[in-house]
Amino acid sequence: MLPESFTRSAKADVPKRVVIADGALAETALAMGIVPLAMADVPGYRVWVQEPKVPEQVINLGARFQPSLERLAQLDPDLILTSSFYANQYSRLSDLAPIEKIDIYSSSKTPFLNAMAAAQKIAEVTGHRGTAEILISDTLSRIDQASRELTSSQASSVLVTSMLSPRHMRVYGQNSLMQDVIDRLPVKNAWTGPTNHWGFATVTIDQIAQYSNAALIAIKPVPDNVDRAIVHSPILSELPSIKRFGLITMPPVATFGGLFAAGRFSDLLANALTSQGAAHGEFAS
Repeated sequence: MLPESFTRSAKADVPKRVVIADGALAETALAMGIVPLAMADVPGYRVWVQEPKVPEQVINLGARFQPSLERLAQLDPDLILTSSFYANQYSRLSDLAPIEKIDIYSSSKTPFLNAMAAAQKIAEVTGHRGTAEILISDTLSRIDQASRELTSSQASSVLVTSMLSPRHMRVYGQNSLMQDVIDRLPVKNAWTGPTNHWGFATVTIDQIAQYSNAALIAIKPVPDNVDRAIVHSPILSELPSIKRFGLITMPPVATFGGLFAAGRFSDLLANALTSQGAAHGEFAS
């Protein structure tokens, strides 16, 4: 049994005022029931990520790329969770509170495994041991369920994209969380071309026209001009993949997210590819 003095000290060291600068870490913490005092770009999170929801009491620190250091200083945090994405701010952040750097996207190119390690680290440093194992187990169960459902998919391969304009999109491949999830499912990622550090390539419609057997998945939000182009522009509407399966839209999910995003993506992909609309080549919305 631990000495009582040690137990009191350990409890006193558990941070109560946790601030999270990185979106994937915030998503992971929220999925484990850890509500931060503040996080960066709350409005953007609510549009592009949505789940798990950010409680109303969480304070917005401003832009994701440049959170307000003045506001942060006023909050007097016990701990700041961040990633290498904010390396240029380490010295200023460390003046305000201890920082814990946790990376999901790195040169290891294993975001899913990194996301599991990130969940465990967040649980450890915030004093919520055990919550990470629950999230990991739930995520693996969701992926297993999606794998079973996708045995009835009409499409054997996919192109997972974020539409930027009627002619340009991001397509996700190696080093992306989506690729790591797809590798655990009975479908293939049709995009095997090069990708950047974050696991995507920016391509034109012409570059994906050859993938006639792949279902084209567009993660919402989809720009209004893309929706109009599907109806009025032969460039999009005549793409072999769209003629065969339709443009299948997927509700927002964190494309640069953590473990919760992996499970959510598997759910949404299974639903998209086994729905009545996908099976009959109808345009989803």
